[in-house]
Amino acid sequence: MGDMTTLEDIARVHTGWIIWRSDVGRWWATRRGPVDLDAIRMGCAMTLDADDPEALDAALAAQAELTAEFAADPAATA
Repeated sequence: MGDMTTLEDIARVHTGWIIWRSDVGRWWATRRGPVDLDAIRMGCAMTLDADDPEALDAALAAQAELTAEFAADPAATA
């Protein structure tokens, strides 16, 4: 996704997530809505964390792919 260096950059791209940075410097994201149990079984997460903004952006991009796969075929499980 490119150089995601600020909380605002990540939040602008990943609008379905609440993004924040903890007091100890970890980057976090929590979905704004619920996650279907079958989607969780496929690997979709409700909350993610990472050491830096680039890693969080990559994790969020991977979640977007999983969410799209689940939406295309809800019966598929990992």
